[in-house]
Amino acid sequence: MDPATSAAAAIGGYLDHYLDKLLELIPAAAAGDVEAVHDARAALRRVLSVHGGYGKSLFKAKKAQLKAARAVVRHLGAVRDPQVALERLSQPPLPQDVASLPALRRDLEERADTGLAQLHPKQLRRSAESAAGALRLRNTEFADDSVAGLLRQQWELCERLRTEAQAFSPGAARWTHLHAERKALKRLRYMAESLQAWAADGTGRVAVGAEKRQEALGAVNDCWQLELWLVDSLRLKGVSEDDVVRLLGAEDGALTACDGDYRAVAAEPIQRPELPSA
Repeated sequence: MDPATSAAAAIGGYLDHYLDKLLELIPAAAAGDVEAVHDARAALRRVLSVHGGYGKSLFKAKKAQLKAARAVVRHLGAVRDPQVALERLSQPPLPQDVASLPALRRDLEERADTGLAQLHPKQLRRSAESAAGALRLRNTEFADDSVAGLLRQQWELCERLRTEAQAFSPGAARWTHLHAERKALKRLRYMAESLQAWAADGTGRVAVGAEKRQEALGAVNDCWQLELWLVDSLRLKGVSEDDVVRLLGAEDGALTACDGDYRAVAAEPIQRPELPSA
């Protein structure tokens, strides 16, 4: 991305880049392309994170427009989330010799197919185009130093959540807390990324640090979500409790390992953001 002369120009260019990418990916995503679904969802999440972090104070979008954009994210997630669980279920460390696997896989495939059927390509394209038009910045100006406090506020939230996580032992409370931290880190990462065309030296390492911790927490969350689904799958025909217990045991091991990776990454704070106008 070309250098920007102001924070407003950097943020506007960042939003344009990912909204253009969203519109480029939507046709393939609506057709069920796995990578396009993931990338389109990620692009719109970036935009919504920046709006959530800066927009409430500096460039407000209408609630109805934000709601419509979040609906596009949910529609794409209805396809992508079961795909992620299916990928995890189909490879080690989960055992591949349990009798319940066909029923478990079939349920996830049906969930993904249901989500795909609900995308309605024409409607999804219209919704994405409407969201893109509403979430771009047009002739919006604000002082460079106005972003500094908002970025530091998000950084402080992430550091507080990191510190608070140390009090939780492995279990539902910890995984839920780490999920909240992951969401906060995503916003910090994308807020920092959106300023790099203007303040690369002050935000680049913030974005990298947030991304590393976010990715470690993403692995934790994938394990935890699969465990929740496995417990819920006991209602399915063809699924036995013994198989679910065995799968949960294996996933517990993976979850513990992922949590260990997160603890290593989170041992030190992310560098405090410094901006030119601060």
